[in-house]
Order: sequence, then C-alpha cells, then structure tokens
Amino acid sequence: MIGRNASLHVLKVAFFAAGASLAAGCGQGGGNDAARLAADADQQWAMVERYCIDCHNSAEYAGELSFDSLGPQDIGEHAELFERAVRKLRGRLMPPPTEPQPEEAAVFSFVSWLEGTLDAAAGMKHIPEQVVLHRLNRKEYANAVRDLLAVDIDSAELLPQDDRANGFDNIARALQVSPSFIEQYIIAARSVALRAVGRPDARPGSQTYNAAPGMQHTHIKGLPLGTRGGIVAEHVFPSDGEYVIDIADVARHIWGNDMEFENSLVVTLDGKLLYETVVGGEADMKRFDQVHDGALDAINSRLKNIRFNATAGPHKVGVTFRRRTFAESDDRLQMFLPGGGQDRVYRISSFQVSGPYNPTGLSNTPSRERIFSCHPNNGDDEQLCADEIISRIGAQAYRRPLSEADLAEILQYFNDGLADNGFEEGIRSAITGILASPFFLYRGERIPEGLSPGESYAIGDLELASKLSFFLWNTIPDDELVDLAVRGELGNDAVLKQQVDRMLADPRASSLGSNFVYQWLDLQRLDEVVPDQAVFPYASGNGDPRAGFLMEVALFAQSIFDADRSVVDLMTADHTYVNERVALHYGIRSVKGERFQRVELEQSARWGLLGKGAVLMAAAYPNRTSPVLRGAFILEHISGTPPAAPPPNVENLPEGDIGTTKARTVRDLMALHRENPVCASCHAVMDPLGFALENFDATGAWRDRDRYAGTLIDASGELPDGTAITGPDDLREALVRNPEQFVQTFTEGLMTYALGRVIAYYDMPSVRRIVRRAAEDNYRFSSLVWGIVNSEQFRMRRVPERPETQITAQNASDAL
Repeated sequence: MIGRNASLHVLKVAFFAAGASLAAGCGQGGGNDAARLAADADQQWAMVERYCIDCHNSAEYAGELSFDSLGPQDIGEHAELFERAVRKLRGRLMPPPTEPQPEEAAVFSFVSWLEGTLDAAAGMKHIPEQVVLHRLNRKEYANAVRDLLAVDIDSAELLPQDDRANGFDNIARALQVSPSFIEQYIIAARSVALRAVGRPDARPGSQTYNAAPGMQHTHIKGLPLGTRGGIVAEHVFPSDGEYVIDIADVARHIWGNDMEFENSLVVTLDGKLLYETVVGGEADMKRFDQVHDGALDAINSRLKNIRFNATAGPHKVGVTFRRRTFAESDDRLQMFLPGGGQDRVYRISSFQVSGPYNPTGLSNTPSRERIFSCHPNNGDDEQLCADEIISRIGAQAYRRPLSEADLAEILQYFNDGLADNGFEEGIRSAITGILASPFFLYRGERIPEGLSPGESYAIGDLELASKLSFFLWNTIPDDELVDLAVRGELGNDAVLKQQVDRMLADPRASSLGSNFVYQWLDLQRLDEVVPDQAVFPYASGNGDPRAGFLMEVALFAQSIFDADRSVVDLMTADHTYVNERVALHYGIRSVKGERFQRVELEQSARWGLLGKGAVLMAAAYPNRTSPVLRGAFILEHISGTPPAAPPPNVENLPEGDIGTTKARTVRDLMALHRENPVCASCHAVMDPLGFALENFDATGAWRDRDRYAGTLIDASGELPDGTAITGPDDLREALVRNPEQFVQTFTEGLMTYALGRVIAYYDMPSVRRIVRRAAEDNYRFSSLVWGIVNSEQFRMRRVPERPETQITAQNASDAL
C-alpha cells in the first residue's frame, strides 16, 4: 500500500505534468487544450470562491488582493495578480495554515490549471521595448581589463561599490552613474593604463598584503614545499629597480612569550630564496631574560628593510616559515580552535612591498607583450604601429570593429601623449581613453531601422556575443565569438548552441559557480554575520571559517555545472570540497592542509546546499541560530515562494526570563513568539523548515544538545502539506520530492543573472517553458543555460510603442 506522502507525490507529478502538457499545447496553438482549460474553468474557480474570497475581497483586501470581482475569464488580463497567487499556492503559504485547507490533489490540480491558463494568455510583454544602457560592474570591469591587457586589478580599490537589486550586482537599472562615479572611472583608467604600459622612471609606492583568517600550521599553495603558513602575493613591480619588504612584527610581548623555540622565517621571490632569519630560540630568550631593554625591537628589526632587486611586472612574493616538527601544546587548557594547540609557532599577519628605489628601466612584462605587438624600437613605422595597436585593443574593448570615427578619436589621445613624452606615453594615453570610453564601460543595443512601433526583432550578433560572454564568463567576448558575430553566423541556432557548449567547458565559466551562486543564494550576507567570539570561540578570530565556506560552495556548485549534472543534485549531492579548517568544523579528520579537496560525505545531513556552512551561517545571527531566517531562506531561494514581510511593530524574540535559572531553547522562545496570532500564520510555514536544521549551530557546526538548556535538539516539525519531518534528511527529501519547484527557482535566479534585469510576472510562462523542456533532459545544467540563451527575453527586443520610450531608446541607440 502506498503511503500518504508517496500518494501525494504521485498526484503532484501527474497534475504538474498535465499542466505542462496543456501549457505546451496552448503555446503551439493547440485549440483542444485551450478548450479543455476553458471547460475546466468553472470547476477550478470554485476553489477561489471557497478558500480565497473570504479574505481577499474588496472590503477586507487582505494582502492587497481582491478576487470577488474577478472570474476565470480575467486571468490573462490580471496576470500579475494570479502569478502571485501561483507562488503562494506552490509554497503552501495560502490558505494560511491556521485556516481551512483544501485537499492536496485539489491544490495541485488548480495550480496546474492556473499556470496553463496564464501560459496560454501570455502576450509580448516579456520581450523588452526599452534599451537600457548596461554599465560594467566591478567584477566585469576587472575581468575585462585582465583579458584585454593581462593586468590583474583589485576593482574594489579603484571603483565605487555597485548597487544591488534582488541580491544581484549586475542589474542594469541599479547600476546608476553619478558625476563622482565618472571621475573615479577616469582615475581608474589612468591607473590601469599606467600599470599595463609601465614607466621606466616610476615613483616609489607601497602595497600591503594581509593574511587570510585562520591558523598557519600547514603548507600554503604557491609557497615552496617544506614551508608552513605565511602569505604569498602577486605584486606588480612598476619598473626594474630596488625594492624593500617590511614584515609585520612577530614578537609582540615584552616578556618574550612564545620565544622558547626557533622559527626560521624565509622571504621568496618567484619561489627562490631571497632572505632568511630566525625568530625565537635560546639566544632570543637570553636577550629577554638578561638584557630585556630593547629586546622586542631588536628581534622585530630583523623583519624590516629587506632590500632586493626585481624586474618590472608581476612576481610572486612569499613570506613564510620553514616547517619543523612540533608537538601538541603542553598548556593546561586546550585551544578552542580546531587544529590549534600546536606549540609555539608564529603567524605572519602582513607584509609591505615598497619601491622602486633607483629605477633602472623596463623589462618585458605580460601586459607589455599583450600591448606592443610592434614597436618603433624594433624598426616599425611609428604611425602604422600605433594604428595597429589601437585598432586591435579598441575593437576588443568595444566588443566590435572600430569605425573611422572611433579610431580618429583614440588616435587623438595617442597624439597628445606622443607630443608629451614619446610613443609609449602615446599608447598609454590611448589606452586611458579606451578604458574611460562609454563604448567600453557600457553595453547597449541598437534598434534596426525601418521597423514599426511594437514590432519585435532579434538583437544583432555583436550584441548577442557580448551578452553571452558576460553571462557565461563575466567578461568580454573572445576573438572566436566576435569573428562569428562579424560574419553574421552567431545568430544561427546550431552555431549558437555550439558556442554555448564551448564556453561552458572553458575555465572562465567558473564565474557561474562563484559569482552567480553567491548572489543567487544571497551569501554576501556572510560579511555581516561575524561570529560572536564569546559564544563561538572555535569559529571566530583566526578560526573564522567564512572564507573557507564560500570557497566550498563555489567549488561544490561548479562541480555540478562542470559535470553537466542535474541541478537537483545541488540539493542532494553527497560530496563537497573542504580544506583542513572546514573539514575539522564538519568533524572530518582525514583532510590536512590548506588545499581544498573533494570528499565524499558520510554524514547525510551535510548533503547538498542545506548542509553547507555558508548557507547555514548566512541564515543565522552572530550569536544564535534563527529558524525564521533559515525557513525564510528555504522559501525564497529553494522553493521560490518568499514569505511576506513581517507586519510593523512586531516584538523581537525574547531572550529568556530575567531572574530565573531555567535556560530556554530557541524552539521554546519561538513558541512564545507564535502566541501572537499576527505572527502565527507565517511562522507555521517557516518555522518547521528552520527547526529541521536546528542541529546545526549558528556557525554550521553539528550539535546534539542545546548548549544553554542542555536538552537534546528537537528538529521535528510538520510541513503545511502534512509531511512530518525530523531533521535535515527529511527536509531535503520533502523539498526535492517535486524537483520542478527547485529547478524553477534556480532558473529564475539564473535568468535574472543572464538578462541583467529582475524577472517579472510576465517572464514566468517562459521560465516554466524552459523548465519543462529541461525536464526531458533530467534538468541538466546545460539544458537550462541553453533554454535561457535561446529565450525571447535573451535574444529579442521590441520597437518602443510609447513616444517617450522611443526617445529614451533612440537616445541610447544613438549614444552607442
């Protein structure tokens, strides 16, 4: 006999499949399916009259929704309202759990019918009619400069912070520009051009490099084998000359604490030994015991004013310690930090590189090799060489062939620089002009001539190449994409599909695993959740695991994407990527060192995204867990059914009763909170989801007991559909029982990222169509990507119908 939950799952799949079939048929002009939808209208609308109109009417107007004056014939005209209804019903947010509930089969049947009706009534609004100039954000700018000039920059130091919309930093309408922004972009262009070309007479400057959080007991990638801890940084030396390294103080206690053992410190340049000294040991201990005065400064002075010569360009500078054997601490108390407690080893916190002093010229660098394909010093004609360099770099930066006007404008910059200080200064000036140009900083689309208002058209191949590249690579298109676009071949479906497959296999597509996933899951909130050191000493300070958690999520997601697995595996995969610090936090003892490596997870609670420390920590407070935040996270980012905003003046969660000795669990405190009827309806949906993850503390570490109350964690609950859950495994199973729900949420996020605009109600028929087609390929990642790239939203535009929109669009077109 099939159990209740299994039966509901069968019904759910059947009804959603039926709805998908109806919608697909209507989208292809299937008259019979449209007739079936219309025939079912009165029967399906009865659910609205029975369960919705009592609250959502013109008098009460609950949730600013009213159905009493509407009927099934009005669904297409009021698509925005009914798309909201679909979300509420899919997430079982409505009817509220405190109100009478329809049968599950009736809900699934109604949702399928409603979605089919909405899909059948879809118009052309999903094809945008406004041309919005799309500014490069910080990451896109840095990646474009890297691919254009072979220069790595920290865009956060050069450019203002980007505004976000719906968690994404690449939304065109949010990327506004003020006069101060323009000034910063000009300054950034000058700085990048100077770094790329270099100057033989560069002035001295300095750059400080700080260590990442964490202990420094193991080898760090990029430093020589046989070393432990320290920092390795790629420093760009502006010219040949003498430079100085100053290392932050290692000895910090006037009484010579931790000086018992020798620590051999080494400085390397591109892996070769540059300098070596010793901190600690018998001689230093005597200095503290017998001399004392000036001992601290004398020891730290060994780490200052380390002089060396270097050639121009990027070089890896390392400061580290020779690895030695060491034993567990003999201190009376064990350290809180996992993996800590190894006796008397020092840590490098930062170092500074300054110079050049006495510059001697310019050696060849990767950026100069990229720029100077010819040079008058090699006997090339100065003007012809300038034309060749500027035409090549300008076309790559503007993502299209240069016009005569483009070339003339950039050559003017070159001539100004040439007159000031010769050929290389002219090229530097030209590159500054290119990087400060709106043709580099903005993406836009031209409106073809001869089209009528309201008429749709395919965007040009060059615009398509740029859009595709920023979606999949987060940077400018490569030569192959641009060449296909110039020849007019990229718009061919077969060619475009081949390019999508090629780009997904390219290492640059790793931006999807980090940049997209971070924003889709709102993991930037981790910056605000600084673990409370008094509550979580094992996950704060040098033991802060947040950077490792973010790397884990990026590598985990990218492993799903690279293998072209079903995106549902993001919820269920039984592997992850950890280094020693993250592994110890998860209770895994078999991983050593800083390098992240793939491990198969024995603890099933850690499977998928819901077992990842980044997700668990981002949906918590610095000092305690929050079932509400975790439940809301699941509703918004996993189910795609975000809860309503809390009503105003809601009291905070009580922290306990002052004057009593009985500690309360978070569940006990939430029970008090839910006694407020205003709060009960939403919390009845959110809280069971969050309580299922309550075995994970606020830092994502597993626990069996509440640390304050001393009682066993109760992770049980009941979902709105009646499903009983007792922890992470049950929750995960319930969430993927209908995989279409998660895949649709994922697709909405990916489409937002791809289009650079927030998904609206009129996009939902297209989203559902993409998901249905991907279901035929087991929801493989590449199928969803291709569905988005091949969508009308991605490839089509409409000529504006309203005069004011026409002016805006035409101005944008003329500007480009």
